[in-house]
Amino acid sequence: MLLLLLFFIFVLSPLLNPDRGGDILIKITYSVILLTGILSVSRNKRYKTVVTIFAVIAFLVNWISVIAPGRTVLIANDFALILFNIIFAIAMLIKTFKPGDITFHRIEGSVVVYLLAGLIFTNVFHAVYLVAGSSSFNNISEAEFKDFLYFSFTSLTTMGYGDITPVHPMARSLANFEALIGQLYPAILIARLVSMEFESSMRKKEKK
Repeated sequence: MLLLLLFFIFVLSPLLNPDRGGDILIKITYSVILLTGILSVSRNKRYKTVVTIFAVIAFLVNWISVIAPGRTVLIANDFALILFNIIFAIAMLIKTFKPGDITFHRIEGSVVVYLLAGLIFTNVFHAVYLVAGSSSFNNISEAEFKDFLYFSFTSLTTMGYGDITPVHPMARSLANFEALIGQLYPAILIARLVSMEFESSMRKKEKK
């Protein structure tokens, strides 16, 4: 999942041209991500059922948007992907912070959640653009996924180059909220993982 997300976010989406079949390849890759999300929580029946339901909905709406790319369908696609990513991120957070030793898989899971946060806001900003119109963002003339992906991660990491800026009040508020998450998540995550590792070490010493 981590490798797929890194490839999807930083290689595939920015480089492919949607007008030359790139959009289809992006949707195929995202479909694989949806399937991988189901497999990632397959050991827990409760998580698997919930994640599968939202993954199927996101999969169907995602491909319907290819057949009938109307404004309403595209907004529905954004919300379907937002819901799946939120549900999957929650499931990953629960797995990451469950009691036990700190492993490499937990670190991977925490990075996946961070990347999912960027994808969630990518679809949120795209939905705002579709609802509020092209004047909601400066320097975005077309509703291309890669532009909102770029803006989302520059906001999440607080780089703020200023080449794309939010204009609509809702877009500004969401950009600030994402930047806040981008600052707080690593700090809280590191503090929690360190405390969990300390607790695990103390338990091992007590057993000895």
